[in-house]
Order: sequence, then structure tokens, then C-alpha cells
Amino acid sequence: MKDNKFLYAARFIACLAVITIHTRFPGKFGQIMDALARFAVPYFFAVSGRFLLMSDSDKTKQTDVSDIVFVRAKTSKALLKLLKITGIVYLIHLLFSFVYHISSGVSVSEWFSSKYNPGELLNFLMYNSGKVIYDGSYTFDHLWYLFALVYVYVLIYIFAPVLRKWYKGLIVILLFFLYLGMLLQTYYPIRPFGINICTWYVMRNWLFVGMPFVLIGVLFADYIRDKVDTLSEGNRLAWEKSVGPKAIIGILSGIILTIIETFIYGNKEVHFGSFFIVVGILFLAECKSSWNKGTRQGNGIIWKIGKKSSSNIYFYHVLIIAIIDILSQRGVVPTPPMWFKPLLIMAICVILFYFLPLLWEKRLKSHSST
Repeated sequence: MKDNKFLYAARFIACLAVITIHTRFPGKFGQIMDALARFAVPYFFAVSGRFLLMSDSDKTKQTDVSDIVFVRAKTSKALLKLLKITGIVYLIHLLFSFVYHISSGVSVSEWFSSKYNPGELLNFLMYNSGKVIYDGSYTFDHLWYLFALVYVYVLIYIFAPVLRKWYKGLIVILLFFLYLGMLLQTYYPIRPFGINICTWYVMRNWLFVGMPFVLIGVLFADYIRDKVDTLSEGNRLAWEKSVGPKAIIGILSGIILTIIETFIYGNKEVHFGSFFIVVGILFLAECKSSWNKGTRQGNGIIWKIGKKSSSNIYFYHVLIIAIIDILSQRGVVPTPPMWFKPLLIMAICVILFYFLPLLWEKRLKSHSST
């Protein structure tokens, strides 16, 4: 992300927010935190789109032919990297599931058939969910994000010739159906393909969340390249001073709107306010002259954790939750109170994925220097 410290800090906060979804604070406070945290995954998609088609030489629009080649080259590179990450993360979760079930007395054939039967495979292929990516060993399908992003990258590669002709219309259409689906969940729960629309993955998948928010990121990157990066230094500063307060207002409006939605409609997979939060963060991240003042000398641990550890926090926090739950159920450790459990998981994640690797790096450097 070109060392955009604001986006790294936001990514760290978003990862902590996801933890509050999977291990909630109690009461109304927990409900509100759960709702506000729903901005996180749309934000991940938007940032992926923001930097998908970026390069140092990409300062002006390409010709139609060269743009197709450029889009496919950048997307294929990102896709290969994503497939490698997805494969590693999925295999680790699969191994955890296998060990858990075998140690619980489940046979290999029973475990395999419970995960890879036709019904679960269909849910996975259509919605990026199902027991293919989660089961009783860890009960959250957070890995849907990675597989949804794979789908989106593949489609961007295929439709590269019409990407910039269609993406504005697609964003509007897909967001319309996303939020229409959220309203139907509350007022008229239809059953598309025989599955109740209230089922979490019917609207929260590669099509209605992944695609529009990645395309929002791509559209935003084009806007910055064409309208902002071409400004002189003085005009750029003026743009930042104008946009910064508006972006903050947008984020605050999104927070307030999300809270209002929660009390009216209940918690949803993606709130309308989440859209304003995500777009506000993207714009605020471009106000570099303001937010970068406190980090020019390398200060600020939040963005450093976001840069080095947020991916692993997102990928593996569910396994940490599962381990804590298993140890609690077996009486090895006391069951943490609901208000304390999210904070405990956050602390363990930061220690495991930031401070311990940092200590290990320092130890290796000290050994290499002696």
C-alpha cells in the first residue's frame, strides 16, 4: 500500500473489529460494536481494489489495448499471490479441523464427507461459505473473504476489456441489490434457490459484497490518478484541506447511520452506514500532509502492527478463539467473561503476530552481528 500509514492503521483497527464480531461484547454495547465492525470486510475489499491496478508508471490512462494488457497483467500477478496465501491459510485451518475431529473420535471418512458432500460444495461454489471452510472445530466462515476475492480477481481478468466501461454501473446495481436484500431479510424473507434470504451468506458473498467494494476501490484509484495526482503540490494541499473534513464527516455519519440502522433493523452483514465509513476512510487516507505528520520519523505502533500483522490477525484469530473455547470446555483454563474475551483475543493476536515476531527478528539480528 505504498507505506500509506493511515490505511495500515485502519486495517489493524478493522481486524480488531472483526474479532468483536466473532466474540461479541455483551448487551447493547456488544450489538452496536458488532454492527460498527461490519465495515471491516468491505474495507478490505475496497483497499484490495484501490491498489490492484496501481504502478509507479501508471500516472495517466493507457490506450484501450494497452489498458487491457495492463489490467490482466496486474490482476494475474495479484491472483497468483492471493492463491498462494489462500492455499496456505486454508490448509492450516483444514489441519486444525482434522486434528480436532479425529481426536474427538470422528473417523476420517465421516470428517471428509461432512465437509465435502455435494450440498456443502454447492454452498461453497455459489456463496463462498459452507462447511468446506468452517465446521464444528471453528464455527466462523471468515475465510470466505479470500475465496470471494479470488472470484473477483478472476472476473476482473476475464472482463478487462469492459472493466472501466462497466464498473460504475455495476457498483450501483450490485449495491442496490445488496441493500435491497438486507431490507427483504427484515420485511419479506424470500427463499432464492430454496435458501432463506436471511441465511447470512445469501447476500454476503463474492457477488454482492466482494465485487462492488473491490470495484469501488478501482474507481477510487482511477479518480486519484486522474484528478488528484495530476495536481501541483499547492493544489494538492488545498484538495486535502477541503476533502479531509468531509471525509471525517462521512465516517462519523456512517457510524451514526449504522447505529440507527441497528436499532431499527437489527444487525446485518453489511450496513448502509458501512459504505460511508469505507469511502470516508479511502478519502481521508489521501490527506497525507495531515495524518502523516506524527509518523514521519517512524513513530506510531498502530500502523506498524497493521502493516506487519493485520493479515495474520484476520486469518488466524478464529483458531485462537477455538483453542480458548476448547480449553475452557475441558476445564484447562477458566472461561473468560464475555466482556473480557474480545480483549483477551485481541491481546493474544497482537502478541503472537507482532511482538513475538519482532522479538525474534531482533534476536536474529543480534546473533548475526556477533
